[in-house]
Amino acid sequence: MKAFIYIALVVLLGVHAKAQDTVVVTGLIREAATGIALPGINISVPGFSASITNEKGAFRIKAPGYRAALSVSGPGYQTKIITLNGRHMVTASLHEAGFNSIYDRKQPTDPVTTINTIDNWQQITTSPENYLQGRVPGLQVTRRSGTPGMGADLFMRGYTSLYATNRPLVIVDGMIYDTNEYGGSLINGYVNNPLADIDIKDIDNITVMRDGTSTYGTKGANGVILVTTSHAKEIATRIDFGIMGGFNTAPAKIPVMEADDYRLYLSDLLQSSGKTPAEIAALPFMNDQPNADYYRYHNNTDWQQEVTRQSFNQQYFLKVAGGDDIATYGLSLGYLKQSGTIRRTDVGRYQTRFNADLNLSARLKAAINLAFTSNTQKDKDQGISPKTNPLYLALVKAPFLNRQAISDEGIASPSLADYDIFGVSNPVAIIDKMQDVNKNYRFFGSIRFNYQLTKNITLNTLTGITFDKVRENFFIPESGVKPDTLSNAVAYNRSGSNVERYYSLYNDTRITYEKQFNREHHLTANLGLRYSNNNSESDYGLGYNSATDEFVSVGMGQNQLRKVSGTIGKWNWLNTYFNAGYAYRDKYFLSFNLAVDGSSRYTYTRNQYAVMPGLSAAWLIVSDKNNIDAIKLRAGLSKTGNDDIGNYTSRQYYISQHLLGLQGIVRANIANPSLKWETVTKYNAGLDGAFYNERLSFSLDVFQQRTTDMLTLEPVAAATGFDHVVTNNSAMETHGVELSLFGRVVDHTLKWDVGLTLSTYKNKITKIPGRQLLTTYAAATVLTAEGHAANLFYGYKTNGIYRTNEEALKDGMGAQGGDVRFVDTNGDHKIDEHDRQIIGDPNPDFTGAFTNHLSWKRWTLDAIFTFSHGNDIYNYTRANLEAMSNYNNQTLAVRNRWRQDGQQTDVPRAAWNDPNGNARFSDRWMEDGTYLRLQQLSLCYELTLKHGAMKYVRISATANNLFTLTNYLGFDPEFGNGNSVFTRGIDDGLFPQYRTVQLGIRMGL
Repeated sequence: MKAFIYIALVVLLGVHAKAQDTVVVTGLIREAATGIALPGINISVPGFSASITNEKGAFRIKAPGYRAALSVSGPGYQTKIITLNGRHMVTASLHEAGFNSIYDRKQPTDPVTTINTIDNWQQITTSPENYLQGRVPGLQVTRRSGTPGMGADLFMRGYTSLYATNRPLVIVDGMIYDTNEYGGSLINGYVNNPLADIDIKDIDNITVMRDGTSTYGTKGANGVILVTTSHAKEIATRIDFGIMGGFNTAPAKIPVMEADDYRLYLSDLLQSSGKTPAEIAALPFMNDQPNADYYRYHNNTDWQQEVTRQSFNQQYFLKVAGGDDIATYGLSLGYLKQSGTIRRTDVGRYQTRFNADLNLSARLKAAINLAFTSNTQKDKDQGISPKTNPLYLALVKAPFLNRQAISDEGIASPSLADYDIFGVSNPVAIIDKMQDVNKNYRFFGSIRFNYQLTKNITLNTLTGITFDKVRENFFIPESGVKPDTLSNAVAYNRSGSNVERYYSLYNDTRITYEKQFNREHHLTANLGLRYSNNNSESDYGLGYNSATDEFVSVGMGQNQLRKVSGTIGKWNWLNTYFNAGYAYRDKYFLSFNLAVDGSSRYTYTRNQYAVMPGLSAAWLIVSDKNNIDAIKLRAGLSKTGNDDIGNYTSRQYYISQHLLGLQGIVRANIANPSLKWETVTKYNAGLDGAFYNERLSFSLDVFQQRTTDMLTLEPVAAATGFDHVVTNNSAMETHGVELSLFGRVVDHTLKWDVGLTLSTYKNKITKIPGRQLLTTYAAATVLTAEGHAANLFYGYKTNGIYRTNEEALKDGMGAQGGDVRFVDTNGDHKIDEHDRQIIGDPNPDFTGAFTNHLSWKRWTLDAIFTFSHGNDIYNYTRANLEAMSNYNNQTLAVRNRWRQDGQQTDVPRAAWNDPNGNARFSDRWMEDGTYLRLQQLSLCYELTLKHGAMKYVRISATANNLFTLTNYLGFDPEFGNGNSVFTRGIDDGLFPQYRTVQLGIRMGL
């Protein structure tokens, strides 16, 4: 405390410490792995003196005192900052470049993780956020599905909001990179992912700020991800070219019944509906005697095999960098074609990036960053689309049917079969005839000027634009697909077209002051202004019942059924910010941040400006003593905000409405002039340490986040004509612990690094109107209540199966033998909504990853295992496949269903229309989502060439998703069906992830 008081006095009163006499420091620099002395290593005291090691690794340098710090660096090696601590002779060992060094994070006062993407060329990823999975403590990366390019849902330290965004802010090369969707996709379950436009091979490093984001004001509530793309590192021309090719295996099948078991199931089901055995046997699909329909219902089709496949990937990537003393440049060109394991799904991508650094004068420098990407995505409906999701249809389709139309004589027609007698679409018709195409492109570019006004003052300004366009078209044919029911008609075929546009103009201008006083005090300060002007537009049209399936456009549908609508959004953001950092003797660190935000989103409210301060400090307790490289204590307190309240939510607005072929407008909301941003107050304490020349290091953080003025859909009286009004009448808090460990187990010719990241958080609602909120999705009820986590599964508890009719009658619940025994929570001798209770929690107890990196001579081997433990999953797909209430095919588990009095089983009876509600939302469908996955395994060999134009060749073999250890019965325990808190942990039938094996070759010229 005395030290910090002294620091404050120095800053406020301008007291300068007395300069110490110049001293001479000598030392020796060695290579950490071998102990060999290193010549040509740069030694400096920044701003004072410099030296270089001789052929024996020795150096001699002048320093302003024995409390000074030496900067040690060299080509191919890490950079170290060594504190003298009174020593006149130092010995240091350097690890190779890219080593996970504590010296990269000695100064930050906030929890920050920086990842150098040195292995990016051998990655199998179509989106950079997937690369972050397991590498950053506190960042939960959940891959959305097996659809190529869809990326992942990101949650930083749990949740901060119920209805506003929970995604971190992404900054690319100093400019906000918008990752939102404007209008939403017409392809069910598909999410357009702008982050996929950035190739991981174009990224130099990624910095994740989990806290200390106050300078980003009302956009920093969920942390910040800073992405720095590649720039030329030297003036010599360098050319890199890579070719990658991969193979994808179809996901493992969910075991469902074949034709014989399915017929037995239908017999039991139909008997429960009151049909006699004779009536059942006379049905065309149950009749085993020769008849006109015999061949149509005597097949054994593996429908999952019909819609899935093995597939291939290919990618070509060229990067050229070079320049001279005036300008350096980096140019990259890439092409990607990745096929999904659902037939006729794939993504094709063309991309180019140009970065340049210009020395316009001795004081003026400039940087240019330009990128353009074009994507074409072919997809299919997924998730809750029971008539058009091909994977779901493959699970429920009767196995005794054929994909082709069958004649009375048993001859298969070239035409596909229509939807069946049970009202289930033909999944092959969906695959072959349904059209789902998403085409999008994005231009993202900026220019930055940096002018050195004086030795200590710099003026920096960045201006950039983003232009994004998405065009979608879909067509669902009449042939093979069950008709859809509209409010005023039956839709036999359906078409749609959607166009989304987004444009943004961004500027960040700041003045920077940096000065060192008497070699002991180091002060930096920034005063700046960020401005963002944004425009978005979404227009879509839906058409129905064109004359034939050959007419696939919206305009070909019936006029009176056509629907046209869209949205327009305009908003501005003004962020004035100030941050200052102070360091005393490179031992005590203090940081202050302040942002004042104004936004058009709350211009017409009573709340005009948001003030977001932050303060953090760090104490380097020990540095470079004995076997302790560093021990640092950190603490911070900050306020950030979330302005994702909607562009016009505070104002009254109107939307279009379709009625009998006419378009009109209706009032859409209740205005709330008191609406404001959400405020998140963050507390963080951390401890970092490194020992034994950094062969062992750790970082531990404890945090708490409190959200006030949280957006809520508050119920209103029915007389208003609305269900709710948006208010700031809720609050929540989240606390947790994050740990990262790193160890170099072997450090010689063979190097073996191991790492562990571990994160846990607990969430609690502290205030909500009515003390609780119930939401529904996929037949599940989600409870959000004071004193509990924000999204708990709320349903019925079960207690086995009634073994006999007598047992069921004695219980007096209206059930019969073979029905599920539900727990009568309130003891009123009936099962209704009042008996519901908490039956599951989708939030994991902890998540993390375990990493291994081995290098030996020219070989490297990397493995990363990701895991999640303790989260519950509602298996909506299994709930449909074991409901035993309709003609849908079922899993093999139903072969053990209850069929007679006294039978011991945990599977209820088959019952037409489920009169007892055996398939209702209950703990029958809750499963443990714990898993351990070998997410990636990569082997690389580098061949160095000493002659000719080619400098090196690197050959790599990489495999993703090699195996997953889990007890989950669905396709995949990892999925992300949206960024909403209320849909977490609900497996609604998205396409699963698959295994990929890729070979690549990279050549350097």
